[in-house]
Amino acid sequence: MIAPDEVSVVVQGPWDPEHTPRCLDSVAMVLPGAEVILSVWKAPPAFDTAGVRADTVILNADPGDTDLTGLLDPAQERRTLITRCNINRQILSTRNALAVAGRAHALKLRSDMALDHAGFLAHAARFRGIDGPCRVFGERIVTTSARSPRRSFTFFVQDFCSFGRLEDMRRLWAAPLFPPRDALLAMPMAERAALLLVPEQHLVLSALRPVLGGTVPSNALDRSPALVELSERALAGNFVCLDAHRLGVRALKPSLQWINLPEDLRLHWLWVLTAGYGEFLSWCRRHCGEAVDPIIAECGEEYATAVADVAVKASLIPDGERMDGNRLMELGVQAHAAGRLDDAAEAYATLLAAEPDHPRVNLALGALLLQRGETDAGRQRLDAAVRGAPGLRPTCEALMRRFAPGGAGG
Repeated sequence: MIAPDEVSVVVQGPWDPEHTPRCLDSVAMVLPGAEVILSVWKAPPAFDTAGVRADTVILNADPGDTDLTGLLDPAQERRTLITRCNINRQILSTRNALAVAGRAHALKLRSDMALDHAGFLAHAARFRGIDGPCRVFGERIVTTSARSPRRSFTFFVQDFCSFGRLEDMRRLWAAPLFPPRDALLAMPMAERAALLLVPEQHLVLSALRPVLGGTVPSNALDRSPALVELSERALAGNFVCLDAHRLGVRALKPSLQWINLPEDLRLHWLWVLTAGYGEFLSWCRRHCGEAVDPIIAECGEEYATAVADVAVKASLIPDGERMDGNRLMELGVQAHAAGRLDDAAEAYATLLAAEPDHPRVNLALGALLLQRGETDAGRQRLDAAVRGAPGLRPTCEALMRRFAPGGAGG
C-alpha cells in the first residue's frame, strides 16, 4: 500500500483561522511524513505563513468568483443553483499547488475539512490493476461520492477531496477557467449553456473529453439515455467514488455538515441523488467485469441493500427530474412506524424544505420530535400544523398529552 511519505497533500481554499489550522493538524496526524502544500488565495484575514504546519505556502492571486446570474435559462439556473461560481479560485489554487508537488501521489483537500483516517489509500490499492472503459488516468482517482446520472447530473463527482497519482491529479485539475462574465454574455445561449456546467461536471468532463467521442452534455441538465450510460461507464473506469466516512474526510464548516451524514441514513435529499458506494460498485461490476467481485464480497449485505435501494430512489424521482413528495412522505411514514426515526426525520425535513407550512408533514415531524423527547421543537411543529390546518388541533393536543403531559396547553 502507498506510504504517507509518498503523498503530497494539497490543502486548498481560503484561509480560515478556525478551520484551516485544524485541517493541517489532521493531515500531520493521519499522514506523518507527507509533503504538505497550503494553497490559498490572497484575501483577508492575513496569517503568519511561517507559523502554519505546511512545507510550502502558496498565496495565489485571487481570480475572484464569476457572476453567472441571468446567463442561463431560468429553469436551468433554478435547478442547478449556478449563480456565483468559485471554480476559477479552486482550479488555480489546486493546479498551482500540484505543479510544485514532489511526491508520486497527491491528495487534494479543502481547507475547511479534516482527515480522520487514510482509508483512501486502501481503496486506491483495492482497485489497482482493475481495467475499465473510457480510461484517461493511469490509475483511478479516489474521491468523495458521485451523483447518479439517472437521478441527478451526469459526469458529477464531488470535488471536496480527491487522491491519485500526481500526473493523474494534474490532468484532472487542468480544466480551463470559466471566461469572465462579459465574454459569456457575448456567446450565443446554446454555446453558453454547454460551457456553464456545474463545477463538478466541468472538472470531470474536461479530463474525460478525449475518450467520450463527442458525446457530451449540451447543458448541465442534459441526461439523454446515451449520456447516462456513458457517464456510468466513464466514472466506473476512472474513479473510486466513496462516501466521506470510507475516504476518511470530515467537514468542519457548519454549512457543510451534510457531508458528514452516515451513508446508511436514508430518505434525505442527498441519499436520493447520490450514488452510494454500493451503487457505484454495481456500475463497476457491469462495466468492468468480475474483477470487481472480491471488492463487492467485502461489502457483504451492504452491497445487496444498496442495489435494492436504487429502485427506491428511482421511485422518488419517477420522471428523473422532480422529487415525488407523496412517495417520500409514504416512505417517511413507513420508516416512522418501523421505528427508524432518523430516516423518517430526514424525509420530513426534505419535504419541509420545499414546503415549510405543509400541515401533514409538520404534524408527522412534531410527533416524531415528541417521541424523541424534544418537546419544544415538537410543539413548534405541531403549532405549525394547526396554523395550516386548524382541524388538526385535537390530534396535536392528544399528542402533547401523550408525550409531554406537563406541556399540553396552548
